[in-house]
Amino acid sequence: MRRGHSLIPKITVLLLFLVLQGIAILLMTRNSVYQQAGMLHFFNAGRYRVWEYQENIHNYFKLQSTNKELAEENTRLRTALLAKPESSYQYAAADSLFAFIGAEVVYNSTSRLQNYMVINRGSEQGITPEMGVIGNRGVVGIVQSVQKNYALVRSLLNTRFQISVRVTPGQYTGTLFWDSKSIRTANISDMPQHSSVSPGDTVVTSGFSEIFPAHIPIGVITATSIKKGTYMDATVELFQNFNTLRHVDIIRSLHAAEIKTLLQDYE
Repeated sequence: MRRGHSLIPKITVLLLFLVLQGIAILLMTRNSVYQQAGMLHFFNAGRYRVWEYQENIHNYFKLQSTNKELAEENTRLRTALLAKPESSYQYAAADSLFAFIGAEVVYNSTSRLQNYMVINRGSEQGITPEMGVIGNRGVVGIVQSVQKNYALVRSLLNTRFQISVRVTPGQYTGTLFWDSKSIRTANISDMPQHSSVSPGDTVVTSGFSEIFPAHIPIGVITATSIKKGTYMDATVELFQNFNTLRHVDIIRSLHAAEIKTLLQDYE
């Protein structure tokens, strides 16, 4: 009991000291601009440190997801190349008609009917409208407008986006578009009714334009249906996850101007 009674004055003195210390700091910061700035800097430094830790933790888990996608992509490409050595998946290294410019996504929408993204490359880096954009798992979109150091990309997740595609192994062609039902699916239209297309077939770019080389991956067929008794439509599960998209490549066709001139003369 005596020990308990002896601790009470000590605790009282400690609490009184802390209260007086707090009052002293408050009075000092109120009367001194310099002290106010110092205290503000102290508290902001702590807050920024907390934000930094939070961002590091967030980035760590994002990095895990990104690394997993990259590992799966590398495995898939290695398997394709080993199974078919002459595969056009080697376009990035072998096809001299195209060059690639790396960029980072600084804005990306996925919840609208017309989705867009902004990348940190522009006219200063040689970017022009109508260049194709691909991610680590396939087609992402097409450059719509360009500023000095940034470009606006019309996403594949845009109801105004269309691209010519080929379904393999049958080599049937059609037009791929996004129907806004899901950010992980798209549709193919205009394939002949007799097309031997079935779930599990792979969808790639057809190469019928100067924007994208042939054989860039897009997705896999999950379902088919006949429309108006004449054409076949197909549902495609997209390879690219737009929610984790961070890095992209812009495709520059080295002969785009020449091809456009020929098409204009023909038309």
